[in-house]
Amino acid sequence: MRNRLAAVSVFLTLIFLAGSAYAQLGFAENLTLSVTPQYAAPGETVRVSAESLLLDLEAGNLTWYVNGVQRASGPGLLQIDVTAGSNGSETQVRVVFMQEGIEVASSEVFIRPTELDLIWESDSYTPPFFHGRALPSAGTNLHMEVRPRFKRADGSFVSPRDIIFTWRRNGYVIASASGRGKSQATISSPPLFGTDVISVEARTLDGLLSGETSVRIPSTEPILALYENHPIFGILYHRALGAQSTLPEVETSFAAVPYFAEASAPNDVGLIWEWHVDGNAITNDPAQPNEITINAEGSTGLARIELELLHATNLFLSASGSWGITLLPGAGTPGNPFGATQ
Repeated sequence: MRNRLAAVSVFLTLIFLAGSAYAQLGFAENLTLSVTPQYAAPGETVRVSAESLLLDLEAGNLTWYVNGVQRASGPGLLQIDVTAGSNGSETQVRVVFMQEGIEVASSEVFIRPTELDLIWESDSYTPPFFHGRALPSAGTNLHMEVRPRFKRADGSFVSPRDIIFTWRRNGYVIASASGRGKSQATISSPPLFGTDVISVEARTLDGLLSGETSVRIPSTEPILALYENHPIFGILYHRALGAQSTLPEVETSFAAVPYFAEASAPNDVGLIWEWHVDGNAITNDPAQPNEITINAEGSTGLARIELELLHATNLFLSASGSWGITLLPGAGTPGNPFGATQ
């Protein structure tokens, strides 16, 4: 009888020691969950994966719960796909790892979708009434702003002042632009022929809500466009002249526009305008170096306009263009800036 009691005592001791060993090894802490993508948008499919450095997850049974409801269970079931809820919602995903009917470890993760909008434009030159985005060229800057919509469970939105923003260029942190409340950033544009990936991570002070967005921005070369400068209506921005154009005038003024160049205006002191008409260099007005006037009286009316644009300090700025212009009175309705060119 005494031997039997001793055997039972040893058996119970082994069970206790085994349980203590599990606790000391911290198996429960070595079961982790990772989510892909890391920052979920509302309605996005999120893959949750179980990982462990100490546990052989293939040798046991994994049971998955979503918001407390069992979603899936099976041996070696390492992943589960979950659909993120609406902005402001919270989805709990929990996994339990069991071996021989005993719970060995468990872990949980919360999916809180957020929304981020990243808007940007360059400070390169664009003319009045231009409806597109000012594109970056070498030497210009990018003005960027991220607009977070971080919705709390009570329906209120987190102010950008209470969000920490981390800006990155090609994966490297832009320390000067990052910090609490820094939802706006001004950074240099990509170099000539280059492309930058600008990303921004946003996170609330308590870390409960977070998100990330990015944009790929290529560098653009400046573009020269030529317009008729009407004596009454001014520059006709709605009608850029093509490679060959016919105008029903004897004398016409033209204005070139340096789209996306590093300039505050076409007469920016840093711009160097070099005009040629039929191969001859033209000296233009220093106050309006982007404009010239051609008078076809006593000539065939045919003119070949060539233009090259450089910059005094930005050696990467270079643009050129050429246009064939025919000044032919009677070819249309003189003085009608809304008539079609030929």
